Amino acid sequence: ELENAGAWGEPDWSEAAAGVSAGDRHFAQRQFAAAVREYQAALSRLQQLDANRAVMLAASIEAAASALAANDVATAIARFEIALAIEPEHPAATRGLAQANSRGAVIEQMNSAQAAESNSDPEAAQAAYRQATQLDADYAPARAALQRVTDQINTRDFNAAMSRVLVALDAGQTGAAGKALDEAGRLRPGDSAVRDARQRLNGMRTQAGLNSLRRKAADRVSSEDWQAAVELYRKAQAIDPAAGFASAGLRRAEQRVTLHAQFDHYLDQPARVYSATPLANAEQLLAAASEAPPDEPQLAKKITALRALVTSASTPMTVTLKSDSATSVVVYRVGRLGQFDTHQLELLPGDYTIVGSRPGYRDVRSVIAVRPGVPLQPLVVRCEEPI
Repeated sequence: ELENAGAWGEPDWSEAAAGVSAGDRHFAQRQFAAAVREYQAALSRLQQLDANRAVMLAASIEAAASALAANDVATAIARFEIALAIEPEHPAATRGLAQANSRGAVIEQMNSAQAAESNSDPEAAQAAYRQATQLDADYAPARAALQRVTDQINTRDFNAAMSRVLVALDAGQTGAAGKALDEAGRLRPGDSAVRDARQRLNGMRTQAGLNSLRRKAADRVSSEDWQAAVELYRKAQAIDPAAGFASAGLRRAEQRVTLHAQFDHYLDQPARVYSATPLANAEQLLAAASEAPPDEPQLAKKITALRALVTSASTPMTVTLKSDSATSVVVYRVGRLGQFDTHQLELLPGDYTIVGSRPGYRDVRSVIAVRPGVPLQPLVVRCEEPI
């Protein structure tokens, strides 16, 4: 009774109980030999029942599992309950009873999923199969069906994404192609079609980047922004060192940067050419770049400006000196002029130091700046301060 044998030990339990009752009646009638026989028979039956508990437990679980596999829910529940009566909290029986209790709902979801498949609605079928697996994670038909439908949806979506990839690639729409390719990659990360399409997309993006840099560089060249063109051509070379337009363009742009810097060296500070060596260098620069191409008006303007500067720097200007015929006059970088009242010099543009000296008098010194187109007043050089 303490082992709840009445729930699982039939008919042995009832027959043993009947034998005990018969033994009790014989005992009450002082029929002791008959009572012993009944008690002994009942005891043997109970002992055999107790010895068979493990076999009965295994048989009940096996029968319950078979019934559950056949979706015979009532039989499965009854047999699992018998097993739990034999051994309360038995793990397999406890789990099996829970599965049996939920099997009706699982079958309902399976039927709904199959109906959805028949109506060509794989998403609804997937949801129903997933619900069935959540109700019973060990129900193999639901797991297999869920995997099958999920694979079908995956294949459908992958093929659709790859179709969008190829259409976008053929149309040169790299942004749309990349978005669709990311979707396909999430569905099948290691697929060779995804890998091949990504290589093609990367090639298109590289070419698009080169084409963009080529156009931008051409715009900078047309506006004679050579330094910006150099940077753009270098970016193109970083993408593809073998890009011919970048190599040729970079050479020309760097040459032009250097050439403009040479012209700016003189044009920014015109006084540089008022010395012999810089003037000779400027003349050599003009000889090397005598004419600008028609599409380089800024360079042509600089050539014209430097040529005018060199011409003016090479054109002497008349300078008049006045003295007192007693002061000896020297013009540095020109020579000794001696003593005179008035003397005219032809001086190239530049800065000149003029010194006057006379015995017994303090020397005088003046610096004159001879500039093209700037008339100079006569300069007086006289030593008038006695020492």
